[in-house]
Amino acid sequence: MTGRRDRRRDGEQGIEPVALDRERGAPLHHQLYLVLSDAIASGRYEEGDALPTEERLTEIYGVSRITVRRAMSSLHENGLIDRGSGKRTRVRGLGDPVRGAGGSIVSNIIAMGAETVARVLEFEYVEARGFARQRLWMGDQAPVQRAVRLRSIDGAPMGLLTSYVPEVLGRTWTEEELGAQPLHALLARAGADVTATRQLASAALAEPLVASRLGVHVGAALIDLRCLMIARDGRVVEYVEILAPPDRMRMRYDFGLETLEGPVIPAKAGPKQEE
Repeated sequence: MTGRRDRRRDGEQGIEPVALDRERGAPLHHQLYLVLSDAIASGRYEEGDALPTEERLTEIYGVSRITVRRAMSSLHENGLIDRGSGKRTRVRGLGDPVRGAGGSIVSNIIAMGAETVARVLEFEYVEARGFARQRLWMGDQAPVQRAVRLRSIDGAPMGLLTSYVPEVLGRTWTEEELGAQPLHALLARAGADVTATRQLASAALAEPLVASRLGVHVGAALIDLRCLMIARDGRVVEYVEILAPPDRMRMRYDFGLETLEGPVIPAKAGPKQEE
């Protein structure tokens, strides 16, 4: 317990032991920016948490002080941190990262599960933090199951999935079962049939650990999918983040007019263009 408290006091609770790629890929300051921004976006750092000092970051990642300062400047310019003279650098609030409604991402997740082979890279029970604690379980700090899976076709990585589920559901399956069956099937077996979702599709840049797992260059563009899975009784039963190279994943969306919010207003015809 003492070690855990010390890491939090020193701002190192969100640090992953990742080696920056000095041979190829993005500049070191940009790689460090990606590592730290991923730690913030994933909830390892919450709003108000202090980051490690510049001196400590130079020790952890073996880079110069100017490299650290350039990375921190990028974090500040992108609104991820607050920097004060003589004060520790602290994380800013990110707001709600999941918006919208519908089932389109879910259908793509199910299709991915049916067409690919999964390898479980990480499997643990951790205290709910960041978005998982604030939104999924309404501030409850009870443990959640966190799992990282790499899905591949014929050995080629297709997507990296990080899932969070309540401990009471996660305890109904093993790490081996998670590697052999899609998570939605295990949730259904546990009595948590997913009937609604909230989702967001955007883009991200590959930080070093993600890049090594997906076999792409550091800083490569990735599809970034995030989805809340909601059961029939209204419980949020899963939050999943998916990162995938755009050349390896195709997504299909089917929308009916009844799924659109508000009235549908026809576009006015513009002036006729002369040929």
